[in-house]
Amino acid sequence: MRMVMLGAPGAGKGTQARLVSTKYGAVHLSMGSILRHEVAEQTEIGRSIRGTLSKGDMVEDGIVNMIIENQLQRYESVILDGYPRTLLQAQHLDRYLKEHPPVLDVVFLLELAVDSVIHRLSGRRVCDRCSKTYHIQFYRLERCPCGGHLIQREDDNPETIRHRMEVYQAEIKPLRDFYEQCGLLYPIGADQSVEGIFADISEVLDGIILPKM
Repeated sequence: MRMVMLGAPGAGKGTQARLVSTKYGAVHLSMGSILRHEVAEQTEIGRSIRGTLSKGDMVEDGIVNMIIENQLQRYESVILDGYPRTLLQAQHLDRYLKEHPPVLDVVFLLELAVDSVIHRLSGRRVCDRCSKTYHIQFYRLERCPCGGHLIQREDDNPETIRHRMEVYQAEIKPLRDFYEQCGLLYPIGADQSVEGIFADISEVLDGIILPKM
């Protein structure tokens, strides 16, 4: 099974991708985590993209396309989280998968209002060891149970979040239209509990996608 998880920053793509990965066995490929790892390791790619990520801007297509191609050569059943983010990336992925099947089975779009995104992200804390996320509204922790420190990502401040949302909103409509025309798009309301979102996703996978495979 190959799927894409689209949605605004803070809509819960990573959380839902991990739940889907656990239930259905697909590998969760988070573009954000991959890029942040490159920065943390101070690789050549990491040094070149650090400023871009800290401002909330998008990393150039050539870099993310290359990263995804390398990952798709390693894994067949995957959940793509944070990629594609532009129409050009989606078209590149479509061409690549037609030449290196299997192709995509489904694209989920987690929909969330801008104010909700700002609230979620400005209070988000991320474990620097296992990458599990928490929110200060619900958790008053300094450390994750794994022992890692809970930190605020440098791009999770209100000003940068608003800029990220402007970038996102400019890019999501062409992506939505593209995958709608491909017959792959399933919008999911993300302004509900984690369990509610996952139930909606599972309903699509169990009732529509898996019976076709």
